[in-house]
Amino acid sequence: MKTSLLLLSYSKEITDGLKKMIEQMQTSNDVSIYSLGGTVDNEIGSDPTKVVDAVNEAGQEDWFLVFADIGSAILNAEMAQDMLEEDQQERYYLVEAPLVEGAFAAAITASTTSDVQQVLSEAQNAGKKEWS
Repeated sequence: MKTSLLLLSYSKEITDGLKKMIEQMQTSNDVSIYSLGGTVDNEIGSDPTKVVDAVNEAGQEDWFLVFADIGSAILNAEMAQDMLEEDQQERYYLVEAPLVEGAFAAAITASTTSDVQQVLSEAQNAGKKEWS
């Protein structure tokens, strides 16, 4: 199954940069990355319709891993889920992980396995640093 990573932030520059970094470090055709930062007018903020449009643009068999950074980006990711068709909602995962580390780990893992639970686990553990 194909994976779509949906990156949400108040800033389009943040999600554009993250998308570029991930694409340079993984080359799987089974992972698509959507930069959904900012509003539809490319201002600071977020917009659930950008998420819905990305889901509708993606393949019918994709599962969607949603990474958001703060505040309304998280709320808009949740709102977008409510706006989707039921079959899309079943493949839509709000990932509780840091935006950068989680999305990177998910992309790398999804390029090697189709086990969504393994991808989610790697993403959720990616931000844990054990410095001492």
